[in-house]
Amino acid sequence: MKSDNCRQFLGLKLSFICFFILCLVACGGNSVIKEKAGRNEEGQILWQAGEQYVRLSPSDGAVGNQHPAAVTPEEMRVVLESLFVPERRFIRKKLNPVFSPGEIQVLSSALSQGLALAGPNQDVTFVTIGIQQGTFAKVRKANTGRVFFRDGKLNIIFGMLHDEVRDQDRQTGEEIDRRLHPFVIGSRLFETKLSDVIALGEGKAFYLDPESGEEREDWLVLDIPTLVANAKADPNTPPGKQQVDSPLAEDIERSKQETQSLKEDLAKVKEVLFELKEELLELQQGGSYATIEARLQSLKNLYDNKLINSDEYRLKRGELLKGL
Repeated sequence: MKSDNCRQFLGLKLSFICFFILCLVACGGNSVIKEKAGRNEEGQILWQAGEQYVRLSPSDGAVGNQHPAAVTPEEMRVVLESLFVPERRFIRKKLNPVFSPGEIQVLSSALSQGLALAGPNQDVTFVTIGIQQGTFAKVRKANTGRVFFRDGKLNIIFGMLHDEVRDQDRQTGEEIDRRLHPFVIGSRLFETKLSDVIALGEGKAFYLDPESGEEREDWLVLDIPTLVANAKADPNTPPGKQQVDSPLAEDIERSKQETQSLKEDLAKVKEVLFELKEELLELQQGGSYATIEARLQSLKNLYDNKLINSDEYRLKRGELLKGL
């Protein structure tokens, strides 16, 4: 009897253990499937550092990419170094590189790898933050984009271009939540209005929208062989400055000339102010430093240079004439 009870107990215990193992396997299987699905939705990460990344992403509603594409890291570096934006600081316009040296080092390798791994329905997307010179000091600025190869050309659609990155809100001082304020990636489906516009030149053009017939300033179409050839032709000049459009180059040169003219005008103003300061000193010190005639002439100079109005001129002139 005891033997039968033991066998029944062992049987129940074995059944329970088997059931428990099956439950664990089932739960574990579901977890693995969900983890893989999450990776597929986000895309394969090629490089990541904090909020920055380069990864493969599904194409946004378009097909026909010529992927995989063979672009070497050296060619990608030349392309990235050729991109400049004209920015005005005070009265001077200057060409500044789109990407910092640190961004170029990461992107030249990661984008090349991504294009080699991507399928026809995949793009390479990126978010990078570089240190750029601001008006008064260096600031962190973000660049985001979607990269793909089509019709023999490299395409980059920017979502953010030199957007200042801050960890705290300027007004409230609270930490910025990237879930509410994410880094926006460029899209084929709509144009992003960028704060800066990339300078065009040989081998660089904006995408022409066939529906509207207008150029999209957020979408660059780049001819790699042309950019590489231009860089080899003049290795001492930065690639972007070799290929700036003529109107933009003229605008920059005009800005330099205006700056130089303004500097000369300021130098002349300083000389005039110095002379007037001496004359004012003479007027304040009285007859020991100048005759009445000289003081009247100094007063006239002040009036001619619009440093005193007509009422002040007449009043002071009357006082001087009373001293005769």
